[in-house]
Amino acid sequence: MPAGADSPAPPATLATMVREIARLGLLGFGGVGPQSYHLFVVRTRWLSAEQFAELAGVGQALPGPNTVNLAAICGDRWFGPFGALAAVAALTVPPTLIAIALAALLVPVAGAPRLVAIECAVVAACAGLVLATALRVFATIAQRRGAAFVLGAALTAFITLRSADMPEATVAAIAVGFGFELLATRRR
Repeated sequence: MPAGADSPAPPATLATMVREIARLGLLGFGGVGPQSYHLFVVRTRWLSAEQFAELAGVGQALPGPNTVNLAAICGDRWFGPFGALAAVAALTVPPTLIAIALAALLVPVAGAPRLVAIECAVVAACAGLVLATALRVFATIAQRRGAAFVLGAALTAFITLRSADMPEATVAAIAVGFGFELLATRRR
C-alpha cells in the first residue's frame, strides 16, 4: 500500500493511545472485541485490517482476554513495555471501577424482571457485535489465505466444539491442524 492518508500510522503520543483505549474500555463490559476493530482500523487507522487480523489472532492464542492482549501488543510495539502496561491499565481499570460501583448499587434489585430483561437484551446485542467482528476478520483473512482455508478451519472448530464435548484447547489444536493441512494442499 503506498504511503498516504489510508496507510496505518501508530498513535502520535502515549497520551493519545491511553485516551482512546480507555474510551474503548468504557464501551462495554465483558469484552470489547467488536469495538476494538472499529477503534484500531476504522476510526484511528492505527492498524490495517490485515495487521488487526494478525494481531487479534495472536491475542486469541495467548492466555487472557483477547482485547487486553491486543492492547498490550500494540502498546508495546508503539511505546515499549510502559506502553503495554499503560494500554492494559487504560482498557481495564476504568470499566472495573464502574462495574464495582454498579454491582454495589444493583445488589438490592438483583433478579428484578426488568433488570433480567435488560440483561438478556444486552447479551443478544453483544452476540451480534461478536458475529459482525468475526465476519470482518474472516473477510480479511479470506482475501489473503483463501476462503476455503478460513471456512474449513472455522467449520471444523465449530462442529468439533458443538458435537463433541471437547475442551477449547483441543478444538483449537484440531482447527490449526486442519488449517495446516489445507495450506499444504493448496501449495501442492
